[in-house]
Amino acid sequence: MEYADFFTKFISWLLTFEKNELILAFSAIGAGFAMIAGIGPGVGQGYAAGIGAEATGNNPKASKQSTMVMLLGAGIAETSGILALVIALILLFANPLIALQGDKLVLASSAIGAGIAMIAGMGPGIGQGYAAGKGCLAASINPDGSKPSLLVMLLGTAVAQTSSIFSLVIALILMYANPLATTEGHYLILSASAIGAGFAMLAGIGPGMGQGYAAGKGTEAVGMRPRLQPQIMRTMILGQAVAQTTGIYGLIIALVLLYANPLINLL
Repeated sequence: MEYADFFTKFISWLLTFEKNELILAFSAIGAGFAMIAGIGPGVGQGYAAGIGAEATGNNPKASKQSTMVMLLGAGIAETSGILALVIALILLFANPLIALQGDKLVLASSAIGAGIAMIAGMGPGIGQGYAAGKGCLAASINPDGSKPSLLVMLLGTAVAQTSSIFSLVIALILMYANPLATTEGHYLILSASAIGAGFAMLAGIGPGMGQGYAAGKGTEAVGMRPRLQPQIMRTMILGQAVAQTTGIYGLIIALVLLYANPLINLL
């Protein structure tokens, strides 16, 4: 009972604030959550740089190819961090939730949900960095086969970015086309659903890392056996598709919470 009383008083206290003030306060928290995604690219790029340095030491003659692959792969691994930064900057400087009509608690919670959703970019950042590192290794082992392995790395890291894109879509829906804001009544459930939609997207962390691992191993394999590129690429893409399953599950739950929330009908 004490916890219930505290929660009730806390919600009542939040509702004493003006709409815009509450939305902007929660947006600050959402922006902070979004930038947690930067952990992934930092880890991934560091791994790529380390393997790149090791590859150069093992085969100095192939240092040009290894460095090029490292920089390209590290640039791709940065994508998740950039997407998270964009969402954070929107929340801070061009917040669209202020202009939306709807319950202030729902809109404020949507800002937090959007930020949490972007944390999923952590997985692709790590996975893509791993793939970049394996690309450096492949280039040092077989400089003449660097082009086929580079193609596999680019394709594999693009697929690994899927989870981050899913999260970006949910974040943009929450900020620009929020269906919860136009729903009447049950505002506590709707507010919790907005945050829950963001948490659901965290399921994409695993697929992002797993798909990056598949891309890295595929890149390494092609570097050693360029003639087997078609077979290796098919196996890699098939495995990545299977690995994306849980990320799709998270997306489905987020969309259900936003567009076909069954919890409201249980009251």
